[in-house]
Amino acid sequence: MNRESGHKKLAPSVIVALVIIFIMVQAGAVVFALRQEGMGLLLTILLIAIPFAVICALVVVYLERIREIDEEDREDMFRY
Repeated sequence: MNRESGHKKLAPSVIVALVIIFIMVQAGAVVFALRQEGMGLLLTILLIAIPFAVICALVVVYLERIREIDEEDREDMFRY
């Protein structure tokens, strides 16, 4: 991994981390507020499962993007 590749990976990494933190905070706040109101267990599980699925999808897309960046770097090396 060269220095330029590291810079290309920095932005997606920071964005993914910030989005995951945002989703977790929002989901936690909603679950906390609704639990105070006496929300049922099934709805609590659902409100935890949906953000978890979104975070999993986000991580999969992030890993695909990192692979694309690595492949672009290898292709660029062979061009010159």
